[in-house]
Amino acid sequence: MNNIDKYKDAYLREARQYLDTFNSSLIKLEKTPGNLTLLGPMLHACHTYKSMSGIAHHLKTSTLCHAIEDVLVRIKKKGLKVGACADLLFQCFNALETSLKAVANGKEEIDTDDLVKDLRKIAAKKSPEQSQEATVEGIEESKEEIFADLTVTKIQSIEVKVERLDLLMRLSEELLINKLGLERIKETLQNPELSSSVDTLTRLVSDLQFNIMQSRTVPLNFVFNRFPRMVRDMAKQQKKEVNLELVGGDIELDRSIVDALAEPLVHLVRNTIDHGIETPKQREGLKKPSQATLTLSAKRTRGFAIIEIFDDGKGIDWDEIKRQSQRLKLISAHSVQEELVNALFSGMSTTKEVTEISGRGFGLNIVKQRIESLGGSVKAESQLLKGTKFILEIPLNLAVFKVLFVKVGPKPYAIPLTNVEKLIHVKKEDIKGMLDYDAIVFEGEDIPITRLNELFSLPRLDQNLQPIVIVKKEEDRLGMAVDELGQTQEIVLKPLRLAKEGKYFTGCTILGSGEVALILDVANLILSKRKLLPCNINF
Repeated sequence: MNNIDKYKDAYLREARQYLDTFNSSLIKLEKTPGNLTLLGPMLHACHTYKSMSGIAHHLKTSTLCHAIEDVLVRIKKKGLKVGACADLLFQCFNALETSLKAVANGKEEIDTDDLVKDLRKIAAKKSPEQSQEATVEGIEESKEEIFADLTVTKIQSIEVKVERLDLLMRLSEELLINKLGLERIKETLQNPELSSSVDTLTRLVSDLQFNIMQSRTVPLNFVFNRFPRMVRDMAKQQKKEVNLELVGGDIELDRSIVDALAEPLVHLVRNTIDHGIETPKQREGLKKPSQATLTLSAKRTRGFAIIEIFDDGKGIDWDEIKRQSQRLKLISAHSVQEELVNALFSGMSTTKEVTEISGRGFGLNIVKQRIESLGGSVKAESQLLKGTKFILEIPLNLAVFKVLFVKVGPKPYAIPLTNVEKLIHVKKEDIKGMLDYDAIVFEGEDIPITRLNELFSLPRLDQNLQPIVIVKKEEDRLGMAVDELGQTQEIVLKPLRLAKEGKYFTGCTILGSGEVALILDVANLILSKRKLLPCNINF
């Protein structure tokens, strides 16, 4: 084995960062060709990538970086225009990325000889501003000026493998579960010394969890930064003009959430460019600017991150969605807007032409499935000829969160606290029987209720005052009739593998007593509030 192999992880990590720098800087430079300061980070990245690839014996990558560097210096010296070589440079960046993936999988680098030849031809051409003596060798000499101001700074942070952070997270979860057990013992024994120790442990475990969760967070820019290059290439392929605006990319979320968001966002952006945005000629006919604007933004709210994808394109034809949905029997004849939005994400397609990018109707269905698997929701707002906005609501953390415990029969259940609006007690005569569901009047609104006893096939208590938890998801409310209201508590989410009944639950948690409590899926319970079927859950 080559001695350099032990540095493979560091090489791959740094190389990916340099590729991000290449793409983001060149996209900005293509938009503002006169801003040659953007060449600084690219030249630095290219020079370092070339050197470390040579040391690692990845000679094709090193040679390609050298040729790219020569072209960048020509641009820096104003002997070459960015527009004349941008497409070729992007091809080179693609080749570097493909080679990097091959190296990561233990394979050989790809052949880049043709790209190197093309780059050298461009670098060797003499511009009108240059004298006849100007040569590639002269370009090489000028590089010393570019890198002369590089300084070594003190290390402020280190990179830790994701596997280690995941292990720390699992260990902190086990500590939390054991802490809950000790709290039960503390309440039973009522020993002052034990109580003091458990209280200290509670504080330390909370601090530990907070810091581990903070160390796992990454900015949304890890995903957002992929889109400028993607939008640029897709728009060019579609012969469209699109200006991408990124807002809120510095918002930090758990790494697992950021990773899971990549695919849904790609589907939405692809769908927007292919179907939502018009060609420059079409836009001019509609008295719109020839260049469309696509905005990808993020913000935080109570317990959730809100991500919006907005375009000023042709919008959604809801009448066509309604016709297609009724033809496919996805909605009723008297459908409301909520049903139309659900139909849009059901896998149907109103596009007559299938392109390489989209058109089969799978993309939006995948988006809905992925976002809901994260405990989030997705909706669409659109005006014909004005544009479309897709809104994703994602929980900030998937591992540890607060819940309200309730009892139904002998079993405890957990309801995410972010969905709980109010806890009330209702006289049984105030619960009205509708056609196929019960309802109560709360704050002047008829709210359907579901009796969890009946839903989970558990014995029902006859109570004069019925405890009800009012839960809310966006604008929808549902009353959950339970036997007993419990306390709020911080819990650890564990994955749950059930059959068809699993749609009522997002997971489970282990209590201090060792008992398993199911966590209710509020979004699905509200969605199917009038079609709830009983299920039996046994552990």
